[in-house]
Amino acid sequence: MKVVLDAYAVIAALVGERARAEVQPLLKTGVICAPNLAEVLDVCVRVHDNDESVVRERVGWLVSGGLEVAALEAAVALNAGALRAQHYRRRHCEVSHGDCFALALAKHRGLALATADPDLAAVARAEGVELVRLPDSRGRRP
Repeated sequence: MKVVLDAYAVIAALVGERARAEVQPLLKTGVICAPNLAEVLDVCVRVHDNDESVVRERVGWLVSGGLEVAALEAAVALNAGALRAQHYRRRHCEVSHGDCFALALAKHRGLALATADPDLAAVARAEGVELVRLPDSRGRRP
């Protein structure tokens, strides 16, 4: 199934989070936008204390195995900004720019969005985007 993966989904696969088993089959045909890929590297190195060269190598394997890295066209980038402007509410719906890039890409391509983020899932539902609900690190699904 072709699906847009948010950064968490790929991070989960790389660092062994609970969602790993569900994400692995999606990596072969999935899509991640370039800004979310940057977040993957940042979180894997800064938060999970992985070596940058190892993360880059693993991402390379994912890309050579079928994961598509999508550049964002101007219209999709602007739609991401509009989504965040419309839905972001401090302490109530804290969708990040990266979240909105993933959602805008899914919406633009008519694809489902794989996420464990409850705020992102709520915005995706409001925008009529199909979800692949992944478990977060505690096993909860949005």
